Amino acid sequence: MGIFRFLLPGLKDNWKVVVLSILGATTFWFFNAMNKSYDTRVDYPLSYTFAEDSVVVMEPLAKQIKIDVTSGGWNLIRKTLRINATPINIPLDNPTEIKFLTRSSLIPMISDQLDGLRLIYVVTDTLFFNIEDKVTRKLPVLVDSISIPLSQSYRMISPISCNVDSAVVSGPKSTMLEMPNYVQLDFSNISIDGNFEEEMNFFVGDHVHVDPPDATVQFEVAKFLAREINIPIEQLDFPEDSSAFLADSSVLLYYTIKEEFEDDVNESDFSVTADYSMRNMDDSTVAPILMYAHEKAQDIVLSSDRIKLLFAEEQ
Repeated sequence: MGIFRFLLPGLKDNWKVVVLSILGATTFWFFNAMNKSYDTRVDYPLSYTFAEDSVVVMEPLAKQIKIDVTSGGWNLIRKTLRINATPINIPLDNPTEIKFLTRSSLIPMISDQLDGLRLIYVVTDTLFFNIEDKVTRKLPVLVDSISIPLSQSYRMISPISCNVDSAVVSGPKSTMLEMPNYVQLDFSNISIDGNFEEEMNFFVGDHVHVDPPDATVQFEVAKFLAREINIPIEQLDFPEDSSAFLADSSVLLYYTIKEEFEDDVNESDFSVTADYSMRNMDDSTVAPILMYAHEKAQDIVLSSDRIKLLFAEEQ
């Protein structure tokens, strides 16, 4: 502090005057600088004019363009801070036909719309466009039972109910041409293990709009169990002297049944026969035939489709 007192005597007593002097000089310099012209590079906002209702924009349009401009300092500050910066409008009279605009095409559009700025150079080389015609179709709603993801061992036990039978589908021409003549509901990422009633979205491609956007689907499901049971084979028309008989007197029977009916099933609910008169003479076998089964049993399969015949003289 001693040296400052030596160089600037009276500074301690007149510091307010000094600060005001510096502030005044800085303000004068700033306003003087703002009145000069400067060159700078800015990201200028863009807007577009086209019939938006009749087309689909497949990829986002550029929101700004990089340009070099010159102007007074005040204008540059306003434009840089987006103060009163009206976006440059790009007219697209045939948006589905225009795939890009090059620098040479952009220069006159930009120059005519730069308020208070003079264009020096367009840094952005090209603006690209991916816009397609919009196609609208009314399609039936398909609920495909095969595509419904039921949990393991669960099955549908009622008809499928849907509160919507058709929907209006709108989308880009290329996507709509590839769509089938129906629209499906999206059952992905779920697993159903109980009675179902939910609002489901439609399974459609990108940029596709469906009205209504969802549908309520309802159906009932139940758990089914896989079971097996050993059934004696009833012999028909076999020789009374027992000169021919079956190598196996019973056969395993596989079936599935709704869980709640599991305990209702027993051996007497099934009948399997083997008819000697229908034997295969070439390999000495006879086919077991299921005569009747429990009314609730499903997917019935016998463990063997041919039973070997044995003859007394072979013993």
